[in-house]
Amino acid sequence: MYIQLKTYSKLVFISFVCVLLLGTVFAGDFTPFVGVDSQYDIKRMLVVFFICLSSLGLCFVKEVEFIRVSKVTASFLGIFLSLAILSALYSKHPFWGMLEIANMGLLLCAFLIFTTSIKALNREKFFLGLYLCALLFSIFTFIKYILFLLFSYADAQSFDIHGLISGYANVRFFNQLQVMVIPLLFLPYFCQNLTKFKRFSFIVLSLHWLVLLQTQARGGMLSLILASSLIAFFLSQHTRQQFISIVLKTIMAGVVLWLVFIIAIPHWLMESSNFQLRTTSSGRVDLWLYILTHIPESLWLGFGPMSFTWAEAKPLPHAHPHNLIMQILYEYGAISCVAFTAWCVNRLYSRLDSIQQQTIPGITPIVFAVLSGLICSLFSGVAVMPFAQLALVFLVAILAQFDSCHVYKAALHTRVVLFVSVVLMGSLLFMTYKSDELLSALFPRIWVNGLISY
Repeated sequence: MYIQLKTYSKLVFISFVCVLLLGTVFAGDFTPFVGVDSQYDIKRMLVVFFICLSSLGLCFVKEVEFIRVSKVTASFLGIFLSLAILSALYSKHPFWGMLEIANMGLLLCAFLIFTTSIKALNREKFFLGLYLCALLFSIFTFIKYILFLLFSYADAQSFDIHGLISGYANVRFFNQLQVMVIPLLFLPYFCQNLTKFKRFSFIVLSLHWLVLLQTQARGGMLSLILASSLIAFFLSQHTRQQFISIVLKTIMAGVVLWLVFIIAIPHWLMESSNFQLRTTSSGRVDLWLYILTHIPESLWLGFGPMSFTWAEAKPLPHAHPHNLIMQILYEYGAISCVAFTAWCVNRLYSRLDSIQQQTIPGITPIVFAVLSGLICSLFSGVAVMPFAQLALVFLVAILAQFDSCHVYKAALHTRVVLFVSVVLMGSLLFMTYKSDELLSALFPRIWVNGLISY
């Protein structure tokens, strides 16, 4: 029995939203229900299950067209994956290196599924659905956030940066999603059919800035400000003024809310302040200097995928260096790092040029979201956290729709091979769940116990 591609596409996006909500807003209720110990681990499981089910569903679609990437992108992927496999095989822990490559393979399959699904939908309706999903995710999050804030007031209990956001093992996992969700809330300012939602966007954007300030997400705020500044540079003069105006107004509204509800009221009720100005790098600079010091020992191929997890004598026990470029440099080597950076700059410049030429309506918030996510990956673990990875792949898949790229019909046996590949890679990941080699520490890479014994 076959289904239409448009029907399949709608089911994929409904499933994507459900998985996102179950693993974030409702993670506290859903995780014990399925008998999983960790909210972080359930996110990884949900991502793998989503990709597996989506690839299975693709086998029952009547006609499927896969995107044909450009020769430049195909060459980059071929070089990067070949070097990654070589790096893994020559590393001290080949199995864990191949596990990381398997996870990348799952994300590439997710990209293929997303691009196929997006192309089947009407662009205006898709942007409407995308905006409503970002709005729904934000509203659900803020309902719980406000309730926890009121409970803190009622009990006269102070709260730290983790105290008001639930559903995450670490509030930084939420901040990583924020930097990609916030730009999507600008869609009403760039899409004519969404202008009626401008007031909703303004309120929700202001609340997002309140949370960023309350959680002291310095990397998130810096990412959004840098990304919006770069976007504004490429906009026309009139659009630039409107964009800068709404960004500044929402930031100011967020600052006012933060001063009232996070600083003034708690000080009045509890005679304590929840504000601490953090001026250190939280050890990140030390990690980056460690990488620059040790990379000459294995400059061209790096130390192998996931190798930073067990790097000896590093300043902090983190399983990743909180910087995507540094992570690729250390684990995959200088050649892969240069190739990756050059490809990203090339693709982003092409998209920013599209904004300047005003050739593609609605592209600006998507470019804003991708750019913000990539900048945030230079300060945080966007590249290693399950939902942050999937969200970034989803946004890149949307951008791929704006290419004048070719497609080809995928025969049934091609889709079956895709499904079997996804199952094999997913099974490889699940084999390592609660592995004896994983140390008990909250510095995750694949599972919550993400440090590997030496």
